[in-house]
Amino acid sequence: MKRYTFVVQVHPKGISTLENLSTHERVRIGKLEAVGPQIERWLAEAPEGVRPAQSRSEPDPSELGRG
Repeated sequence: MKRYTFVVQVHPKGISTLENLSTHERVRIGKLEAVGPQIERWLAEAPEGVRPAQSRSEPDPSELGRG
């Protein structure tokens, strides 16, 4: 399982940036509602084929049956 880290920077004048620390790509965002869709785009482009629609509450299929 690969982990990804994303950083949201909120500046005093309201300009915010979102950075993908895996690729060092940084984009400006105007509203916090834009964070989720941008992260989903980055995950969809990830070479490991991460499924962005899967939430944390859903178990990873490879972990089912363990316990």
